[in-house]
Amino acid sequence: MIFNCNYVSIIDKKKLLLYSNNPMNCMRRLLFTFVCFLAFGLVSAQGDLTHEVAANTERWPVPQTDSNWKLEYLPHNNANHNVYVYKDKLYDGLFTRTLGWNGGDGVQTTALPDGNVFWSFNDSFYGKATSASTRIRQSCNFPRNSIMVQTPGEDGLPGTKSSNQKWLADWVQRSNSSGSGYYHCRTHLRHPKGEKTDAQIRNGEIDQTYLYWAGDGTVVDGQLQVLWAGVYNGTENLMQSDNRALAIYSLEGTPGDATYLKLLSVDHSFFEKDPIGYGATLWEDEDGHTYLYSCNQFKKNPDDILSTSSPVVARSTTHDLRSPWEYYIADKNGTFHWQNTYPTSEEVNRSAISSRSVSTAWVFKDGDWYYMTAQGYVFGKQVYIMRSRNPWGPFEECHQLWTMPWVLDKVGTRTYGKFYMPHLHQALSREGELVFSTNTDCEKWEDNFNSKGSADFYRPYFFRIYNWKAVFDD
Repeated sequence: MIFNCNYVSIIDKKKLLLYSNNPMNCMRRLLFTFVCFLAFGLVSAQGDLTHEVAANTERWPVPQTDSNWKLEYLPHNNANHNVYVYKDKLYDGLFTRTLGWNGGDGVQTTALPDGNVFWSFNDSFYGKATSASTRIRQSCNFPRNSIMVQTPGEDGLPGTKSSNQKWLADWVQRSNSSGSGYYHCRTHLRHPKGEKTDAQIRNGEIDQTYLYWAGDGTVVDGQLQVLWAGVYNGTENLMQSDNRALAIYSLEGTPGDATYLKLLSVDHSFFEKDPIGYGATLWEDEDGHTYLYSCNQFKKNPDDILSTSSPVVARSTTHDLRSPWEYYIADKNGTFHWQNTYPTSEEVNRSAISSRSVSTAWVFKDGDWYYMTAQGYVFGKQVYIMRSRNPWGPFEECHQLWTMPWVLDKVGTRTYGKFYMPHLHQALSREGELVFSTNTDCEKWEDNFNSKGSADFYRPYFFRIYNWKAVFDD
């Protein structure tokens, strides 16, 4: 297995099945298990950050949440007992679907100025799934990216009814429930090097060699800008980073109008090559810049078995992503500076903005501090939080924030393969709590279909963390 330098958690699932069933790859699978064991040891060596802190309910009161939000408390999920972690069963239910989209990863959100929320997904399942008692995923296709908009509820917060989900899908057909392609969807944004013909695309076939996965988005001058990461799924399924595209969407009208989220333009050559993947996540700062984060994976020493994964940052000159970018780079003496040229591998490898080896880094500001949440690398079930006085770091004072449960809330098989992409959703927060969606896959690709509970693999589960700043309480 080869990890893409920016999307470590995404592996082509169809070819992974072929890989897993090939006896010639047994030794490689054992090596992968050994590497994961070493990864666990590396995380442990860095410190598990689980020193126990007793609850102080005077300083950190127990959250009083609305019962309609269907939050389920996860006891002792953080060794700091002032932090309260909840499963969000309301949002879990919102994404437990039987027609159309019924699974996907790479889940990201962007708050829009009209109160709506833009959602993007990477690889997704579209088709049919059975209801709550069996949750069997049936005939589906696999578009490589997809989008949706969530409208506000009566309280002005993002709506939590199925009617609030407006799936902006290019459907294959929805009229014949027994016919081919029922509730299947075409990929939202095709790569210009996609191998399928127009006739194949109309028939519901999906490009597999070149494709796009979603980066983060931002609103500039009344339009939505979204970065899309080009991926080459070539020889031996290396899932290599390719180009970076910038798509511009209209926000005129309301969801359902032909104008709303209409794709106005796509610059497929925004970056001809983008090996680092800056802009996987964004922070629009009050200083006028938009900061663009990624996690750079590399071997510190040539003979290392395991790579490290370091957060790095660039920024646009203005909030408009089309303005020139600068890259925060350390020179050979360790002194950081902003430079206009895209960094070399040697430059970016020495330019980590945190000493922790992590993936999926999100940055936001609260008060005078900038915070970074990130997953423990590789595929760690722990999500950490760090802070800095600057959006470019350094992000230190690392604490464990919450831990993914070992089993999923689903019928059928409850254990899962990997936990990856714990994405932060600021647009979904109600009371200043942190909201995460998580991605988990099943042990075998075929387990996504035709068995009890299969439709609840490879779909987001949601969590809310209250009193999260207690981990920094001195």
